[in-house]
Amino acid sequence: MIGLGIDTGGTCTDAVIYDLAQNTVLASAKTPTTKEDLKTGIRNVLDRLPQELLSSCRTLALSTTLATNACVEGKWGNGRLILIGLDRNTFESSWHKYGIPASEDIYLLECHLTPTLNNSTEPDWEAFRSDMTEFVKGCDCVSIVQLFAREYHGQHEQQAADIIREIADIPVILGHNLFPDRNILRRGTGALLNARLIPVIYEFLGAVRHVLAEFHLDLPLLIMRSDGHLMSSDYTALHPVETLLCGPAASTMGALSMTGEKRAVVVDMGGTTTDISIIRDGEPLRIEGGIQIAEWKTFVKGLYVDTFALGGDTEVLFDSSGTAVLGTQRILPLAMLGAVYPSVKNQLMELDKYSSPYPVPVHEFFLLLKEPGPDAGLSDIEYRICQALKNGPLSRENLAAAISRDIYTMKTERLEQAGYILRSGITPSDIMHIKGDFSEYDRSASLLGAEFMARSLRLTVDELCETVYTLVQKRLYCNLVRILLDTEYSLFRNSIPDAQINALIEKSFQSALEGRTDFFSAGFFSDAVLIGIGAPVHLFLEPVARMLHTRAVIPEHASVANAVGAVVGNVSASVTAQIRPDPVSIENFRVITQETSVVFTDYEEGVAYAREQIEKAAEELLIQKGGRPPFSTSFSQNKQEAPIDGSMLFLAEYITVTKTGKAF
Repeated sequence: MIGLGIDTGGTCTDAVIYDLAQNTVLASAKTPTTKEDLKTGIRNVLDRLPQELLSSCRTLALSTTLATNACVEGKWGNGRLILIGLDRNTFESSWHKYGIPASEDIYLLECHLTPTLNNSTEPDWEAFRSDMTEFVKGCDCVSIVQLFAREYHGQHEQQAADIIREIADIPVILGHNLFPDRNILRRGTGALLNARLIPVIYEFLGAVRHVLAEFHLDLPLLIMRSDGHLMSSDYTALHPVETLLCGPAASTMGALSMTGEKRAVVVDMGGTTTDISIIRDGEPLRIEGGIQIAEWKTFVKGLYVDTFALGGDTEVLFDSSGTAVLGTQRILPLAMLGAVYPSVKNQLMELDKYSSPYPVPVHEFFLLLKEPGPDAGLSDIEYRICQALKNGPLSRENLAAAISRDIYTMKTERLEQAGYILRSGITPSDIMHIKGDFSEYDRSASLLGAEFMARSLRLTVDELCETVYTLVQKRLYCNLVRILLDTEYSLFRNSIPDAQINALIEKSFQSALEGRTDFFSAGFFSDAVLIGIGAPVHLFLEPVARMLHTRAVIPEHASVANAVGAVVGNVSASVTAQIRPDPVSIENFRVITQETSVVFTDYEEGVAYAREQIEKAAEELLIQKGGRPPFSTSFSQNKQEAPIDGSMLFLAEYITVTKTGKAF
């Protein structure tokens, strides 16, 4: 079967046509992502594929960073959350620990719930019905999460959902169908994110279907999940939170598929960030607990991914001491700006008048992305900046002149953060153009900007190029060491290295870079290969691998690995049952599944019942997610005990079944 894989990233949209029988990439393409209209970027990338091969595709798998970016940027739909059984004092004292905003988007339906169903009280459903008319007005989606949802089998969630559906025609998501875990606030965090992301994923799926229709392609759609498996578009439409970090998950699965390496660190370098994942014993390392995005702590299961600011479009700055440094912001490379706007080169030529070092980055440009409305809350100067950019990009100096300000007092940061304007300047991508390592856009624009920066730093252009490449290698090396310390040693787990450890890491980089051994030197070693993913990574990964005394592997189709990872994925579903002492008679055992709660006098009979119930439920869920036979099955058991007076007291046992099937 021939499959189509598409990855819509923050910078580029990639596509591959893949022979699933031969595990071979037949064709690939890459175009810029068009955030203002996703259809354009998807249409452009399909246009670049061989059309006869495209017409032979029988299925489509997607990965995207849209959900992750929406969480980071706060650009999403109007989702609401209902919490049932949580008292207000607990909520107000703890919500901030999970990233939940204490706002009008949260409704607390208070009632007394206990895990044993005894001494519980019903919510005031009539008051709830009355409140919902106003609460759901203008809402895109509502998620409902109740305390002890497993024990009650989501009974209160279902009743609340029925009431809301009588009032409004909007999606209503039951929390116990999203996460089986215990902590109601962490479940609530993920459920609220899910509600807010539904419009985001709806727009994305709509854009994909629209473009497929233009190409006369009628293909089943599957989307990459955070754990490296696929799910159907219908399932995704109601569970978009499961696409968090699915872009890095896709790159990990692509790296695994293309190399077959059993012990590896996957380095996925894009335009904005670098994502690191780990492969051990031929399997991706998974995170414990759940994914955290910015301040939002969720129960979304996913692969271990560490992300830091390093990409082809990372800003190159010079600080007050006259030293070149890598920033953390993504800006538009001068090469890309000059390729679209020829007037940029004329403005860059004006920089020749600065024959000696100059402390202000006058080589930077500003481009209008969208015009602010009258209610945007901007200052008069900020509105004038946007007005001045309506006819095309301007250099910092020319923009200041256009609004009658000097370059020292002109502030653009708020406009950049709000997405009204985009800054352009020197980036590693520009240095690649100058060195001839990349030639997609306008090298002359990069060179003119680099000549100014080199003069300001009292360097030659060649010395500036080598400095920037070294800075990229240093950031990559230092973060790889930090991540390996975190994943290999419990002492460093989930902690930020202190100043002394950072100084040691940086010292080891300098020694490795210069290839010298002092009277006493520190070094770091790894036998895990470094797999490079992303267009620019091959330029920097091999020297860093040598510094870590290992080797780098750059797959043939590394630049489109995310799209490969999507199309080669399988579909998986896991369901968990809990066995614990029955509170009524502790000699008996209560088996709790998503749908049932049954008491057994014989423990092994309870285990057999649990396995039978969850295996059936896992297969049903797998089919719902788009899985096709043949199915494989695996079980895992986790018993929890506590030492009491020299013996072990049984607390609970969790039995999980995982079903895996074919995606196509």
